[in-house]
Amino acid sequence: MSNQHERIRVLYELALATGPAETLQETAEQAISAYLRRLNCSLGAVFTETADGYEAVAVLPSNSETDPLYTAGRDRLSSWATKSPTDRPSLPLIGEPKPDSHYYLFRLPEFGVLLLGQYGSRLSPAIVDAVDPLNGKLASACITKQVERDLREERNRFEAIFTTIQEPIVNISLDSDTPRIKRANDEFRETFGGYEMGAGMLAEPGRFEPTTPVGAESTETAERIDACLVRGEPVTEEVRRKTADGVGDFLLRAVPVADGEEFFVMYIDITAEKRRRRTLESLYDEAQEVLTSQDRQTACNRGVSTALSIIDADVAEICLYDRGADNLIPAASTSESPVFEADQVAIGNLLWVTYEGSSRRVDDLTTADGQLPHSGREIQSALLFPLGDHGVIAIGDSQQAAFDGMDFQFAQLLAALIEITLDRAQRQQSLESVQKLTQETLQTDTPREMIELVLERLPDALNLPITGFWQYNRARNRLEPLAMTDAAGELFEEPPTFDPGSSIAWEAFASGETKVISDVGNRADAYNKKSPIRSEVIAPIGEYGVLMAGSVRSHTVTEIDRSIATTLASTLETSLQLITNRQELDLLDQVLGRVLRHNIRNELNVMKGYARVLIEETDDEHTPFAEQILETCNSLEQTANNARDMQRVVQSRDSKKTVAIDNAIDDAVEQAREEGSTTAEIVVDREASGSVLAHPKLSTAILHLIQNGLEHGVEADSTAEQVRVTTYEEAGNTVIEVTDDGPGIPNDELSVLDRHGESALKHGSGVGLWLIDRIVEYSEATIDFEVNGGTTARIRLEQT
Repeated sequence: MSNQHERIRVLYELALATGPAETLQETAEQAISAYLRRLNCSLGAVFTETADGYEAVAVLPSNSETDPLYTAGRDRLSSWATKSPTDRPSLPLIGEPKPDSHYYLFRLPEFGVLLLGQYGSRLSPAIVDAVDPLNGKLASACITKQVERDLREERNRFEAIFTTIQEPIVNISLDSDTPRIKRANDEFRETFGGYEMGAGMLAEPGRFEPTTPVGAESTETAERIDACLVRGEPVTEEVRRKTADGVGDFLLRAVPVADGEEFFVMYIDITAEKRRRRTLESLYDEAQEVLTSQDRQTACNRGVSTALSIIDADVAEICLYDRGADNLIPAASTSESPVFEADQVAIGNLLWVTYEGSSRRVDDLTTADGQLPHSGREIQSALLFPLGDHGVIAIGDSQQAAFDGMDFQFAQLLAALIEITLDRAQRQQSLESVQKLTQETLQTDTPREMIELVLERLPDALNLPITGFWQYNRARNRLEPLAMTDAAGELFEEPPTFDPGSSIAWEAFASGETKVISDVGNRADAYNKKSPIRSEVIAPIGEYGVLMAGSVRSHTVTEIDRSIATTLASTLETSLQLITNRQELDLLDQVLGRVLRHNIRNELNVMKGYARVLIEETDDEHTPFAEQILETCNSLEQTANNARDMQRVVQSRDSKKTVAIDNAIDDAVEQAREEGSTTAEIVVDREASGSVLAHPKLSTAILHLIQNGLEHGVEADSTAEQVRVTTYEEAGNTVIEVTDDGPGIPNDELSVLDRHGESALKHGSGVGLWLIDRIVEYSEATIDFEVNGGTTARIRLEQT
């Protein structure tokens, strides 16, 4: 360029060619093309500044990226960009990688860098300085197109969000403080109904939420959302709002943008989640009632009630398996009468299929081919769940497909809770029945009587209708049938006998371990695989034999039955031992009674007769020996009488009854006067009379207190004259007091009151005191002795 005029013309033409085009790349290419043409440059490029350095926007010619001159200029730009701003040299930068080749790096303010490459002569310094304003114009044009591009991309992304997000979303802007909808996706319109673009929002309450609140709580929530957005704070809230189909629960997320002039609101549908949460809360509350049921019937009643409280249905019903009837029997129903029918012989009946362990949801009973028979009301759909070995719970509704997956899950959870409760209730009821049965067996007199009682109670008490006892025959070394329930008797014309090693029953007896057989037919060691019994529990009863209880259906005898049978067998073994011991003791009592009453007394009478003859016919020297013989005989006879009294007292220890005080004292005083050889006075002072609850031998205790007073009082002291018997009331009790005025009974003989065993009877008065102590204890009374210038004994008895 030879002159200034030419330079101005070139710059002018460059200025005309530098301006915004359709796109950022076209804008850059248009400018580069003008630079190359007017400045006689060989190549050019526009770079934009990024976070990682500089990125090419446009390069001309298109194959310049392999040109050494371009590569040198680009590398110089990269090196320059890596330096800190303070260490960078000012643009423009000029480089000459090879002779007659030059590159120029010009600053594009706020945008990037312009690269020009030229082969041949260099650009004049005047041109280099003159293009600086043009570079600023190019930078402005590029920035404009870049902003437009970014806005367009943002808009496209925003539109993509609105079209791809599955949740309802709406964009709201403020127009003179009035919220208006700018855009909303299809999901928003479908969920909340049609809203016109630009339409004004509800003014109150909640300007920024375009749906109508439901109730006071929702109104309060909407106002809180409004306050947060006004302050420019994002919001996340659970809201309950009207929808096009009714009412729904949503998680609202709202974000203010553009200095609080615009808002984006998204609604995430949590209706199902909220329903699940509310149902869980309801189930938790109701489950407490179910789980605290103390018996099976209460558990069933509460179970069906809970089912309808958590699931929208017409009827809920529980059927329990009855071993005796071999059927599912209705136990509880929310209907006035049972609805579902369980025919025990029907093949494919859904109640039986469910009982065998298969939960199911039936959406249309018309497709079930009548496999769930019912009566009393129309049922179109049902939920069926097994309750373990107990039975089935059925929930029905008159509408088809009335239950969804959530209903199924909650009903399944409820069924599990009911099963747990039934397990515990069955154990509790069974243990109570076993305890009651044990108490009843203890009242029986013979093993046969006990077994008959047990068999009579088992069907109802423990749901063991098919039960039998096999007794061990020691002489023949085998288990022989002893007795069985009526239901068991109907199944067996001739019950089997089990020899060693021939059966599971013998194995249980020999090992002492209770056996549960879920399926008899699958056991190789079964005594008879064709037996009508398909599952059974066998519990050994010590050395006596085994208890066997079974069912005609496989897998219906459970681990609970094992526990119950084991407990029952253990208690029956104890009862049998007690009955046997009691029989032996009764026999011993009879033998001892006969010996004491007949043999000893008869022999003593003979000896006493001979002693009297000796006293009458012998001389004075031998008379004391004969008298000693007579006294010893009398003592032995009294001992025999005392032993008989001891036997009768112990045998009747549990026989408390109402005893008239006056009669008991009169009987004791009369007998003491008849048996005593003393002339001492027995004085009775009655300050209280009436009746008391006491052992029937109360008069015997009073008699021995009087005899002790005579022995240790009057006979031991010549100055003593009487024994006094007094009755009076004290602190709600009747007191019988016996006092003598002698020296008093020795303290060591009173030790019988502390020692109840045989060693307490070593003193002469021990038997009498032992009898007094037993009678007082069996009367649930108390006794105390006071020895001080005589002996005073006080018996305190409960008044009737």
